[in-house]
Amino acid sequence: MARSFDPILVEVIKNELASITEEMAIAVWKTGRSAMVKTGDFATAICDGQGRMLGQGYAAPFQLSFFMAMMPYVLDKFGGTFQPGDVVVVNDPYAGVTHMPDVAIIAPAFWRDQLVAFTLAYSHHTDIGGRFPGGFSSQCSETFEEGLRLPVVKLYQAGERNDALLDTILANVRVSDEWLGDVEAKIAGCWRGEQELRTLLDKYGLPTYQSSCDYLIDYAERATRAALREIEPGEYVHEDVFEDDGFGTDTASLALKLTLRIAEDTLTADFTGTSPQARGAINLPLSMTQATVFGAVKSIVSPDVLPNVGFVRPISVIAEPGSLVNPQFPAAVGGRAPLFFRVFDMLFRALAKALPERVPIPGEGGDVLHLTGQKADGTPYAMMDIFFGGWGGRPRKDGIDGVAPMSFGSYGTIPAELLEREYPVVVDGFGYVPDTAGPGKYRGSLSIYKQWRFLQPGKAMVRTNRLLRASEGMAGGRPGALSTNILNSGDASQELPRKAHMHLDVRPGDSIYHVVCASGGHGDPFEREPEKVLADVKDEKLTIAGAREQYGVVIDPQAGTVDWEQTRAVRQARLEPVAAAD
Repeated sequence: MARSFDPILVEVIKNELASITEEMAIAVWKTGRSAMVKTGDFATAICDGQGRMLGQGYAAPFQLSFFMAMMPYVLDKFGGTFQPGDVVVVNDPYAGVTHMPDVAIIAPAFWRDQLVAFTLAYSHHTDIGGRFPGGFSSQCSETFEEGLRLPVVKLYQAGERNDALLDTILANVRVSDEWLGDVEAKIAGCWRGEQELRTLLDKYGLPTYQSSCDYLIDYAERATRAALREIEPGEYVHEDVFEDDGFGTDTASLALKLTLRIAEDTLTADFTGTSPQARGAINLPLSMTQATVFGAVKSIVSPDVLPNVGFVRPISVIAEPGSLVNPQFPAAVGGRAPLFFRVFDMLFRALAKALPERVPIPGEGGDVLHLTGQKADGTPYAMMDIFFGGWGGRPRKDGIDGVAPMSFGSYGTIPAELLEREYPVVVDGFGYVPDTAGPGKYRGSLSIYKQWRFLQPGKAMVRTNRLLRASEGMAGGRPGALSTNILNSGDASQELPRKAHMHLDVRPGDSIYHVVCASGGHGDPFEREPEKVLADVKDEKLTIAGAREQYGVVIDPQAGTVDWEQTRAVRQARLEPVAAAD
């Protein structure tokens, strides 16, 4: 007998599922040990009893995407044998996870002795053992150097903890109490999710829950296909060059090629022509490549469409085995983030060729300071501070300063007070860098700087994006400023080599001044409204000199107003050579 469809009930269940993942997130956030968890570098999600990702909740599109890639490995290993109280742990980049510091927890959820769902949580850990602290240096040449690789394995079986496994893990990580605290927080989040799912099923029953899951998955597929039908069929190509092989070789030049093929209601992202996998750990695992594609496509689909298994059905990814975007075991992948940001940028620029009035310049940043050592009392610590530049110029609006890329979701910035309380470091400065935003009718985001001063000796690693090639503008917009790193030691200051990952030994009193790259602008800068230029000057995002040079807007420094006569003259003078050339 066919079930009757109740759209209101489906919407209610959709939002109840979202609230469950948020309850899970609150449990993780409140009980997590590391500063990364306290700031939001984690995600929670729910799959149905078949292992199908349902989407929504406290996770970004790309995070949900690699959850999808991970679940088949979990089901292949343990499908049909799950018991109440089981907890699976995995961080294997060759089992759906994107690098080993990301540790995922998966727990089956039961209702009246029937498997009805899986609850999932992951977070980035500040250490996973290995050659370099943190486990995400680009200067590894195979995965065995990167840390402790956990295959799909049970940490709990029928409620009994595998202490031998846990003891082995804790013996191989640098800050074991923090590692364990974050894992236990994720387990608490998953168990909280199961508790809330049982309440939902008690209220609505299993048939209603299952039919609602089916509908949400099918709806996402239909909506994605409808969005793709709005794009002119054809091929949209974007090529780039990545300038770092993981070891900072001066002559490194790695080809990146993307062809987006739109055919009726399907999209294929074809990376054929991309260079072979690198010797260093900058390679992008296939699960991360797929997640990057799905995250970019989500930006052109209605916001109410859940990024679940239905959403990805019309999307295909072609990536040659052994390439930068589909490395083969045992290729190292820990330092994949700079390449990820570049591929994300390529996807948006290819989409912009298809939808120029809708697609913005993507965000920049995701730069990191990783610091390890001992506190004054001798206890070990591992600190990771991540922050972002912001979004690029959009077809009808400015970029947004200081936020994570749009597919990142919940990532925040760690407060200076938290860093200074937990670790032997002082944040001497954190703010905008004037005149750095990519000029445009709609400007890009500004560079953001941060300066850390160290109170104890330690080992630091700085991860930096956009050291050699700027975020370019669109539709006549100009590039944003490049990233910079300066080490201050005693009375000496030196600009650090322009590498994606830089390792340093720091001493008490040393400081690192780091500038995140700015993003490109959208549209001709001389078409920007002078009032907006003036507002940026008043907000100290732009200097008076920068206003004239970048936008042809002359500001009266005494009155603090636009000098309209001189502005018209400067802008006209810029147009005259163009007219003469025509």
